Amino acid sequence: MSLADVTEFKVRPSVLTETERALRHAGAEGFELFVLWTGPHQDRTVDLATVHVPEQRSFRGEEGLHVRVGADALHRLNVWLYENNEVLAVQVHSHPGAAYHSKTDDAYPIVTALGGLSLVVPDFCRRGFSVETVAGYRLSETGWTRLQGKALRSLIRVVA
Repeated sequence: MSLADVTEFKVRPSVLTETERALRHAGAEGFELFVLWTGPHQDRTVDLATVHVPEQRSFRGEEGLHVRVGADALHRLNVWLYENNEVLAVQVHSHPGAAYHSKTDDAYPIVTALGGLSLVVPDFCRRGFSVETVAGYRLSETGWTRLQGKALRSLIRVVA
């Protein structure tokens, strides 16, 4: 079964706390950052229990802020996923202002499995992570599809 069949992404509060901390730290320096959520995939559920902040380079370019995760960091992540029987299901990053999927976000995702999620947090995560305020996208055969309101809230569930 693939991520496209997943109907529930369970997120632990510790994952949200660690994600907020990482995004805010980078944002305080004026940079974006990728945070990745992984976990075991069973039936139609992924239990997102692990946070990864791969080695990455954040920089400002002519078109704005950019983040690059190198091949070595991605290789290490893939080996870790294999050894720990987890799947990369969600990528999270922040923008300095409004949350949206930019052309760069569309073209260079880290999550490439159909059904995977991309979450963009507004304002460098200054107000924390909330499913109510993130821009959520799901990868389909035609590209990234925006999930709004109830569709996103029913897919991502915070569990203790």
